[in-house]
Amino acid sequence: LGTATGIAGGRQTVYTAALNWYVNGNVRVMLDYLHGTVSRQASPVSTADVGSKFDAVAMRTQFAF
Repeated sequence: LGTATGIAGGRQTVYTAALNWYVNGNVRVMLDYLHGTVSRQASPVSTADVGSKFDAVAMRTQFAF
């Protein structure tokens, strides 16, 4: 097993905006936009941050019957 000093943890932040469209009582369409940043240490012994940013779009259709 590794020790706690070998773990390079990080932080992630995600912002989300969503739209819901209720076509009728049985159909719903959902659209989500996500923007996020991920940061982590370059290595367990380094304090320099390495990270990335991302954007995503997700869509879902739901049928209730």
